[in-house]
Amino acid sequence: MRPEPWRVFVRIGVLLAGTVFGFVLLQDRMRALETATTVDVLHLLGAGSVSRGYQASIVIGTGSHGTFAAVLTAPCSSLASLLALAGLAVLRPTAARGRLALAVAAALALVFLGNIVRITASVGVGLLVGPSALVLFHDWVGSLFAFAYTLGGFLLMLWFLLPRDGVALEELCVPGGAL
Repeated sequence: MRPEPWRVFVRIGVLLAGTVFGFVLLQDRMRALETATTVDVLHLLGAGSVSRGYQASIVIGTGSHGTFAAVLTAPCSSLASLLALAGLAVLRPTAARGRLALAVAAALALVFLGNIVRITASVGVGLLVGPSALVLFHDWVGSLFAFAYTLGGFLLMLWFLLPRDGVALEELCVPGGAL
């Protein structure tokens, strides 16, 4: 039995409102988490001349290029991609909740880690070459990388959710396999 069309539109409207509300509510915390994680990763890689700055910024000290700060703005955060993937998961068929939880967790982890790698690489380029190279790398390579890890997270989620060989789609989507 199919839901009434108005219910579908209400569900999508609530999802969109929740996504916007979630972004506004969580953006500062998420940027702080991503900034701290990036600085920790850079320290693990031996870059001792980076530190966490005010709010969501990373202070980068280079000998030849001076000291400068890279600010992690809201669009640089992975929060929008994370919320988009979580929103897509809400619109899936109702069965297979265990697979859904695994799929969403894997997709969100891939996107979060991909963004940490992107930010770390951008700061690394800034350490090696200077602030203008950081901006150039961030704008071109970083944007392509953000697209790739978001798409990769979505494809990973689909890989977990789509049926395996020999399993009928109806068994996954409809409780009890009955139409």
